[in-house]
Amino acid sequence: MKKIIVLFTVFSFTFSSCTSLRIKKSIEGFISSTEAKPSQNNYEGNYNLSISFSEPYGDIDVSLQIFYKDLKLSSTISYFNGVEDIPVIVNSTELFEGAIFINLVDPEAGNVEMEVYFDDENSISGFYAGQFKFKGERIK
Repeated sequence: MKKIIVLFTVFSFTFSSCTSLRIKKSIEGFISSTEAKPSQNNYEGNYNLSISFSEPYGDIDVSLQIFYKDLKLSSTISYFNGVEDIPVIVNSTELFEGAIFINLVDPEAGNVEMEVYFDDENSISGFYAGQFKFKGERIK
């Protein structure tokens, strides 16, 4: 009986210490990816990009601004319709493993996600709605 109690105690201690480490690592990863300090940010800036859609739309010019607001990563997006810039509603902007994922409302398709990858300090590329490629460059 003593062996069972000792074995159970050792197992409980091992399980609880591993669980707390796993939770701590998850929390640290979440905080560092969503609330990084602006001074440590290489992503902030204004970008011009062109999304390659199929017919009847073709290539559409888009302006993307990435910035921090109250220590939270944010973005604004607008596209040029040939006459004027049209703002797009952005639901969320998240940094995950070096890429930025922007959930936005497309007037034609509804909620879509835009994946932004940083090729170098002045150029970006990615996917719009998971299938339409784009390339862009930092203008500021």
